[in-house]
Formats: sequence, C-alpha cells, structure tokens
Amino acid sequence: MGVPGKSQAATGTLSMHTLDRRWLLVLYAVVPFALGVMLLDQLVLGSYLRQAVLPVAPDEWPAWTILFGMPHVIAGLLTMADREYLGYYRRRFRWPLLGFGAISIAAATGPAQLAFGVALWLGFYTVTHLLTQQIGLGFTMLRKPPLAWMRLWKWTMLVLGVLVYAGLFLDMNLPAASLGGLDPHALVVLGGAGLLVPLLVSTAVLARRAVDRCAVVYLWSNWAMMAAVLAAYVWRYPVFILLIPRIIHDLTAYLVYYNHDSNRNARHGHNLLYWRARRDRTIAFWILPAVSVGLAYALQINEFPIFIAINFFLTFMHYHIESVVWRRPHPHRQFLVLS
Repeated sequence: MGVPGKSQAATGTLSMHTLDRRWLLVLYAVVPFALGVMLLDQLVLGSYLRQAVLPVAPDEWPAWTILFGMPHVIAGLLTMADREYLGYYRRRFRWPLLGFGAISIAAATGPAQLAFGVALWLGFYTVTHLLTQQIGLGFTMLRKPPLAWMRLWKWTMLVLGVLVYAGLFLDMNLPAASLGGLDPHALVVLGGAGLLVPLLVSTAVLARRAVDRCAVVYLWSNWAMMAAVLAAYVWRYPVFILLIPRIIHDLTAYLVYYNHDSNRNARHGHNLLYWRARRDRTIAFWILPAVSVGLAYALQINEFPIFIAINFFLTFMHYHIESVVWRRPHPHRQFLVLS
C-alpha cells in the first residue's frame, strides 16, 4: 500500500490519481483502539481513566479543535474555489446560502436560547453528516445491491447514531430526566441494541454484493464503528462517542479532497489554491491541510459574534454542499477515483 493517490489509471489522455481504499480502512483502526482503552480501563484500571483522565468531550483537548471539525469543513469548501464549479452550482446553492446565513446571524446575535437551539440542531445535523459520508462510500463499493437492503442499512445506521447522540445530550444536560418513570439511558441502550441487529443482518446481505474483499471489510468496519459507539455509551465514555466517528470522517474527507483536488487541477489550475502548483499534483497533499487548519484556527480563536456566525454558516453550508456535490452526475464526482 503506497502513498495515497500514487497509483494511477488512464482516463483518456489524462492520468488520474486513484484513492487506494485500503487507506480508508486504516482509519477504522481507531475502533479497536478505543474499545481496547475502554476495556483496559474497566477490567484493569477500575475506571480510573474515565473518572480522572479522559475528558467528557474531545473539545477539551486544546489540539482537538485545531485539527478536527472546522478544518475539514474549510477543506471541503476550498474545493469550491473554482470558477467553473461556482458557475455550475450557483443556482443550486443560492437559497441555502441565504437561509443558512440568516440563521447563523440570528444565532450569533440573538438570545441565548436561540443560539442553544441552533447549536442543538447543528449537533444532530453533524451526526447525520458524519455517517452519511461513510454510507455513501460504502454504496460505491457494492455491485447492484437490493435497494431495500441498502435503505435498511443506511437508515438503521442513521437512526442509531441520532439515538445515541440524543441519549448523550440527555445524560450531559438532563442527568435526572425520566421518561414515564423509565431511565432514558437504559432506553437508549435497549433501543441501540435492537438497532444493531437489523444493521448486522443488512451488513451481511450487502457484503455479499461487495465488489471485492476490501469492500466487504469496509462494510463490516462501519458496523463495528456503530457497535463501538454504542458500547462507549453503555459504559459511559462520552469522549469516545464523539471521537470515533469524527476521526474516521474527517480523515476520510481529507483523503477524498486530496484525490479530487489532485485530479481536478492536474492539467489546469482550476482551483485558486493550486493554480501556481499544478505541475506537482502531490503538493495538494500539503497545501490543503495547512491552509484549512490555519484558517480554522484563525476563525476559532475569536469569540466575537461575527466569528460565531461565520462558524455556524460555514458548517451549515459544508453539510449541505457535501450532500449534493459527490453525487453523480455532478463534476466533483468525476474527479474522485477509488481503487
């Protein structure tokens, strides 16, 4: 397995870089790592890490917000710094741009209750965004799968993710809450366990339609990811609930953006970011993370309302744009090549 994007396949007269899917699988190593830490802590350390070392959320680590979250949002938006793309997508994104802009300004300048509501909505939107990317990549690795099983796999994963996030929200904000005299935490655990079963069955069915062994492992890795997230909720390790899918999602996104950007700008510097560096396509591997991390850091060190509004707006727009541009026949998809 070489450096990402170094394998090539001829497409007409242009040699296209391909994204080796094994790099996507490597990212799922965070799943057994997190499970190992949780089991070690419970069986050997008497939950010392959970009680005294691990934070409630990864945002409490100073380096986390510099490297994860907003940087990949900006990296995704930078793929749009392309005159042809802006012309092509202009009408599709005009109204979402205005709507999310108004919501973001209202959240940043309005009452605290409004900001909390928008942040809560964004939290659930984030869950679906994180998982939809992995689901979409999984579907590209299938050979004419039954539509009903695809839908079951997709919606079971999404509902499970939203359920666990809702349970985490209740645990952290309303720990004494009760639903008809029942413990919400226990209800989420039971519901999540019940959802893992159809997710298991649909994964097994779809794995039989996978294009190769790499695709089979990818499908099962997503099931393992959801099982690990539920285990983290059962054992009350909120940091791993948030950390596991975020690391997989963000690093996957960077690999996808690099593959797209290197192919899109190989012959002509369409994108403003690469127009001077188009003779060396691998430079995208360094330029994209450096610029996106730098811009994200500049945006997040300020707490003025304008910067809060910008963070809301960029995140909303990123989620919406990503739900559109990677679908066929949009031009983004033409420059993403998996091997």
